[in-house]
Amino acid sequence: MRGLLSTEVETVGGRTMFFDKNITFFGLNASDRTDALRQMALSLKEANLVTSSFEKGVLEREECFPTGLAVGTFGLAIPHTDSDKVIAPQIAFASLKNPVKFRLMGNGEEEVDVSLIFMLALKKSEDQITMLQRLMEIFQNQELLKEFAECKSLEDFDQLLKQVELE
Repeated sequence: MRGLLSTEVETVGGRTMFFDKNITFFGLNASDRTDALRQMALSLKEANLVTSSFEKGVLEREECFPTGLAVGTFGLAIPHTDSDKVIAPQIAFASLKNPVKFRLMGNGEEEVDVSLIFMLALKKSEDQITMLQRLMEIFQNQELLKEFAECKSLEDFDQLLKQVELE
């Protein structure tokens, strides 16, 4: 993981950069869903991107509104919480060493083994909606998901973000 300690929002061509702080984990070792979410939220907090209530907000929201998705052969999650817990917008990414169980979005009963997590820390609701739509487009492409899952370095991750126009 690489993290910069700036709270200024960087833009390129007027576009907010949501991955520029590189809150990125490759092969994150997590015992369960809560552990994975806590580790990711802590990294966002340590980078001064979210408030101290962000972690609790993400965990509570995940209980009420699960974010697990089964897309082809991949399980992924897009946890997030209210924008008032965000200082500067950012998206944290994690590929997990071993999948952990998340409850399925729209169906709190079933579970999915998640190996990719995109944690959204966004300030504007329109950014959240736009990013969720963009991520859903990406999630439909099994080859791209495979590339995210196999990504092992920031250089490869940055190249992948450019490829999908999320840089």
